[in-house]
Amino acid sequence: MLIAIGQCKQGDGARPIYLSRTAFEDLRLGMSVTKLQRVLRVCNFGPVPVKYAEALSLQEGLAELCKQRQAPDTLLHLQHARVYTLGKRGQAAHFKVPQSRLEEEGFDIYNTGRGGETTFHGPGQIVLYPVVNLRRLGLGARAYVEALEDCMVDACSEHGIHARGRVPGRTGVWVDDRKIGAVGVKISSGVASHGIAVNVSTDLRYFDNIVPCGIEDCVVTSVEKETEQHVDIEDFGHLLVQQFYKRLNYKNVTSIASSELFAPGAMAYT
Repeated sequence: MLIAIGQCKQGDGARPIYLSRTAFEDLRLGMSVTKLQRVLRVCNFGPVPVKYAEALSLQEGLAELCKQRQAPDTLLHLQHARVYTLGKRGQAAHFKVPQSRLEEEGFDIYNTGRGGETTFHGPGQIVLYPVVNLRRLGLGARAYVEALEDCMVDACSEHGIHARGRVPGRTGVWVDDRKIGAVGVKISSGVASHGIAVNVSTDLRYFDNIVPCGIEDCVVTSVEKETEQHVDIEDFGHLLVQQFYKRLNYKNVTSIASSELFAPGAMAYT
């Protein structure tokens, strides 16, 4: 089936321009992508810890809409309730304590589809989950992960912490040989989910139950431990969000409530 999309001049007259339905849909979606480009919605869940299952469900729903080009990029900004997560390279052997005991003590444990090994999330740790279309951003997987590491490095630098990413053989962000920030992403059909976590005032003893990131000699640190002073976690979270949208060059950044993430009106941008 052919669809007329306009006319072009031919001699003294004009002739219609036709596209196949497939070509028309590609053009229409391409225009939609251009319209949504560099738009970022930021959803801040505040100080109340979010259960991992809830955040995962939101990511999956948003990622599916992104794949269909029906939603702009969205950044979830939160702290988690106590949870251990295993990435694609995570192993049961990474637990120093029986998982059943940890569950009895109130910890959640999840196998996830993200990259990386095993880590802990909990109160005092800022987590950012960008659900973004990398094709819209023009980024490959490696460049994206490096940009995420740079966001954490820049935020730490604002507090006088000399951190670095791109450490050979190790992901995340480090202060000398101490890990302060983790990164683990999932990319499917050009859409990235999962993201980064920075220890701000985290109870680091929870990392003693695991082999963090699968590294036997891994020492975990936090912003407060490095600065030896209190750091407001909400302020640090806002700083990290700012580093993210500046680093990825978003021009239109808006705040959105979690209850509005999937509202039809929240998907339309001009």
